[in-house]
Amino acid sequence: MVAAAIAVGSGAASAEATAARLPVVYGVPFGHLGSNFVDGKIRPTGKLVWTGDGSAWFVIHSYSRWTADGAWASATVHARSCWGGCFRYKTEPTTLHFYQVRRHDKQRYFTRLHFALRHKVAGLGSGTLKFYKRGTPAWYY
Repeated sequence: MVAAAIAVGSGAASAEATAARLPVVYGVPFGHLGSNFVDGKIRPTGKLVWTGDGSAWFVIHSYSRWTADGAWASATVHARSCWGGCFRYKTEPTTLHFYQVRRHDKQRYFTRLHFALRHKVAGLGSGTLKFYKRGTPAWYY
């Protein structure tokens, strides 16, 4: 009985240690007015806004991989298809790749996000976003 409890306990400790080494994503969905080093997440889903005017965002659906060096996800990009005060959007499936790990305090985090589109959507092609430590949104093109 004691050996089984030790084995279970060491497995849980090992899982916690592995999670502690994995980088997080900050700034989901919007970022913060102060520091963006708030509420880091592993495998965040939902909205990730990356334009200050709301003209484009991702909806992250799921991840195929999350490692110490990179993460790969499937998402849908939403891009405004007209100028001015219009609110018409086009969508396109995309893949996301989080990479370039840095450290804030003791937490590792991703600083780059590349998105790959098969087709341009509302004039938008594939590109790379950068994480910013302050401001909203936290990710910029």
